[in-house]
Amino acid sequence: MPMTYHHQLQLLVDILKNQDTEHFGSRDEYAQVERLAASLLNNYEVQEDLRELLTAIQHYSHQHQADGIMEVLENEDLQQWVQGIERSEHNFLYPNRLM
Repeated sequence: MPMTYHHQLQLLVDILKNQDTEHFGSRDEYAQVERLAASLLNNYEVQEDLRELLTAIQHYSHQHQADGIMEVLENEDLQQWVQGIERSEHNFLYPNRLM
């Protein structure tokens, strides 16, 4: 079964939550986050409200890789991104239910 963009978003959320909890991200995690964000930004099915978040996430992961910073410094941003993705997914899957 191919990975849908919903699966990609869940994987992205899982990695971001892990980085937030651990206050650390490996080079592989940052690379994977950047690839996921880029792939999602290229997918026309992705909700418009997620595009700004994905752009910020892509920039965040690229900067951490480029600068060689493995510590997670912007944990408030991580939490907001996770909440934004989860809210968007909830609204997409359950349009008539409040979160």
